[in-house]
Amino acid sequence: MLLKPEDIPITVLREAAGRPEIVAAVRQLYDEADRRIAAHLPVCRNRGECCRFGEFGHRLYVTALEVVYYLASADQGADAEGPLPVTQDACPHARDGVCHARPRRPLGCRVFYCDPASQHWQGPLTEEMLARLQRLHEEFQVPYFYVDWLTVLRALATQ
Repeated sequence: MLLKPEDIPITVLREAAGRPEIVAAVRQLYDEADRRIAAHLPVCRNRGECCRFGEFGHRLYVTALEVVYYLASADQGADAEGPLPVTQDACPHARDGVCHARPRRPLGCRVFYCDPASQHWQGPLTEEMLARLQRLHEEFQVPYFYVDWLTVLRALATQ
């Protein structure tokens, strides 16, 4: 099912963002993913080009708990920007080759590297972490969705 911005349960996500046990569980998953990614020594040469989704043929999909973490981390001062309006087919947090939401960026942003040497581990790691995120949705009874990041940002900017 293709979700539209008005279909995103923002109230439920904001409530879940206020639950420290959920935020800690997602942080732990992200920390593990970051450690495992770093062990591969991936190289990023694009300076944010992958964040210009339309221009480079990319899409970024996120789960509900990734949105919860994004919201909770902003509330905790992880960066100064709240949800930004989407004015183009690109992540509004990526400016001048820098991610301005880096501490709270979704899993796909963490895992994706265009470095050809990274292709062999990205898919398996992504699938494993997504499965774990799905289990966390069940454990914390947060409705699961997997939706385009820009759709979520549009929903957040209007509510």
